[in-house]
Amino acid sequence: MSPNTGAWRKAYTFLIIILILSVTSVAAAQKKPKRSQRTADTDVSNILRPQLVNGDTLRFPVMSLPGSVFSITYGWFDISSSMVRYTVAQPTSKSNHSFEVSRSSVADLRLNRTVLSFKSPKKRQMLVFLPQERWGSVHTGPGMGAAANTNSLGTSSIYKTLLNYEAVLAMVKPPPPPPPPVVAPPVIAATPEPKAAPPSPPAIVLSAPSGAGGDQVVETGESSVVIRGVAMDRAGIPVVTINGQPVNMRPQTSQAAEFWSDTVSLQPGGNRIEVVASNASHLEAKLVFLIHYTPRAAPVQLNPRALAKQDIISLLQGGVSSSRVGEIVKDRGLKFSPTAQDVSEIRSEGGNDDLIVAIQTATPHP
Repeated sequence: MSPNTGAWRKAYTFLIIILILSVTSVAAAQKKPKRSQRTADTDVSNILRPQLVNGDTLRFPVMSLPGSVFSITYGWFDISSSMVRYTVAQPTSKSNHSFEVSRSSVADLRLNRTVLSFKSPKKRQMLVFLPQERWGSVHTGPGMGAAANTNSLGTSSIYKTLLNYEAVLAMVKPPPPPPPPVVAPPVIAATPEPKAAPPSPPAIVLSAPSGAGGDQVVETGESSVVIRGVAMDRAGIPVVTINGQPVNMRPQTSQAAEFWSDTVSLQPGGNRIEVVASNASHLEAKLVFLIHYTPRAAPVQLNPRALAKQDIISLLQGGVSSSRVGEIVKDRGLKFSPTAQDVSEIRSEGGNDDLIVAIQTATPHP
């Protein structure tokens, strides 16, 4: 698909979104709000649950709608007790569209079906819930109705999360482990109480890339990689960072969570990866390894008119002079690596020293 086609498809998507905004805005202006609206805004029982990141941050996949159709971006919208943050994931060339503001500075929050808008200190932001697998593409045909319903429910879920952060966090965050049962001690002579085991740091197990582990070197020919693994701690789910950046987390139990990074771009040579998990006791587990990236060599472009040994012999037998054949060899190259036997056969057909030198210095076909 050409770049112009991709631009027009994005333009088409943007125009559809603007049309929806226009219709919903007119409907909202003509219809008085119902008395039950406030109750609906606080009902979080039927929302799309966000991801839980680093213990207290709620994350949604979104598309950001800027003033220009050619500046649409896709990324992660994070909500915590103190801030809201949008991080551009695609395209990486528009990472300057990311922003972070305090929750207290968010004003004029509006929801028009699939579009959420609010005022931040610098500008009005407009977001649409969009699953990560739909980033960067236009989806039409069967299933569009279900996808639109999902987008509408997802955008409504972001709106309700901004209004009811604590309630949504309580739904998503796993409950703490239950306290141990209280057992009455037997009525016997007092015995020394055993000392409580000292707190231990979390545990980290990596699952990708293959072969990754502490102090290991992973070889790859790919220019990017996603780091995956599981973090565990007896006191609860630990907080995980990779090279100082927060990761995506999905709780598996009250003491373990799967984690994965965003796509990590690699530089040719060694790339140091540091995975750190910390628990409530401020104890850390650190796992460091190296990814060695070797770019794949570009394919050699060969002349399709290169000569085979039989081509040279046929030219000599057809009356073409040895000097002229040598010029053709220099111009087109060879499809073979000449051996002493090949040189002998070409000499026997009239090939002179100039032709032999041209053959021996020409670039052969691999």
